Amino acid sequence: MYERLAEKLENPAGIKWFKGRGAEDAWIVDAEAELGLTLPPSYCWWLKNYGNAHLSGTWILNLAPPELREYVDTDILYIHRLNIADEEWRNQFPNRLDLFVPDEDELYYFDTSARDEQGEFPVMCYDLMNDMIFEYAPSFAAFLEQLIDKRIPRQSS
Repeated sequence: MYERLAEKLENPAGIKWFKGRGAEDAWIVDAEAELGLTLPPSYCWWLKNYGNAHLSGTWILNLAPPELREYVDTDILYIHRLNIADEEWRNQFPNRLDLFVPDEDELYYFDTSARDEQGEFPVMCYDLMNDMIFEYAPSFAAFLEQLIDKRIPRQSS
C-alpha cells in the first residue's frame, strides 16, 4: 500500500532515519487515548516501520517511548501538550496537531476536523510569512512523498 513511499525513504540523500526505532503499538494506543482521536493509518504505518526521520535538518514529529515523552521535543504529544497549554493557541487552532515544524516560514499539521473515508487527516501548511493556511496533502503518506520530492535533490540517471 505504501510501496512508493517506502522506496523514497530508502534514498539516503537528504532524509535520515534509523532502523529499529519504530513505535510500539502500545505507544500509539496511549497517544490516541490522550489525543482523543485515532491517528491516520499512513502515519501509524510510518511510526511502526520507521518511527523517526530527519529531513533537511528537521525531525518529523514522532512518538517517543512513554517514559521519555516529557523530555523529547520531537514527540508529537510533547509538542501538542505545549500547544494546548497556551489558551490563545487552543482557541485559535482547536483542530491542529503539529507534524513538521522546520526552521522556515511554514509549519505542517494534521487538520483533525476533516477525516476522509480511509481515516486520513489532511496535512495543512501554515505559511507564517503570508499568514495563509492551505492543504498541502490529503494524507500523511502524500505529505511525506511531496516533502521528500521537494527537499531531496534528484540524482541524475
